Amino acid sequence: MRALVLGHSFIKRLSNWMRANSIVMPRDNLELHLHGVGGRTVPQVFHLDLLMVERINPDVILLQLGGNDISDSTSASDVLVKLERLITVLREKHPISTIIVASIFCRRLPRGISERSYDRKKKRVNKFLLKKFGASEQGKKVFFFTHKFFKKEYFDNDGVHLNDHGNKRFFQSILSALQLAL
Repeated sequence: MRALVLGHSFIKRLSNWMRANSIVMPRDNLELHLHGVGGRTVPQVFHLDLLMVERINPDVILLQLGGNDISDSTSASDVLVKLERLITVLREKHPISTIIVASIFCRRLPRGISERSYDRKKKRVNKFLLKKFGASEQGKKVFFFTHKFFKKEYFDNDGVHLNDHGNKRFFQSILSALQLAL
């Protein structure tokens, strides 16, 4: 199975953590590609990263997006509309690929918005995504996956990104999500 995890700085940092810790895939039949760019938003992925998806032609696409789209000037429904548009295009271009929409992470120190406001919007988006795409079912081509490992001690000093323990748990969570697509 060829899997692509597409997202923002969490994915880039996870890739760096895996390289620094010589993490190898526990399954020989999983070819994992990580593509993350710091600050990446859903529209940027739409405009800048679809060629990457074409090149890799994955069986599974895990989207770890939406957190950078949450701001004081956006509503939860704005973020949901952007994600749905991206998913629609991915489904059209890759009809046999399974798409996993992963939950948006909490952030202790979000930029440009209070933690409370960010958390409220994040919860709404995740709730909408769960309602729209539900959980994994046999043969389902788009589904929502909730990361359940977050604790404050998993965050780096910047209050946004994950530390080594957080990246380890994030990696395990991604593997669990991909396992559902098998």
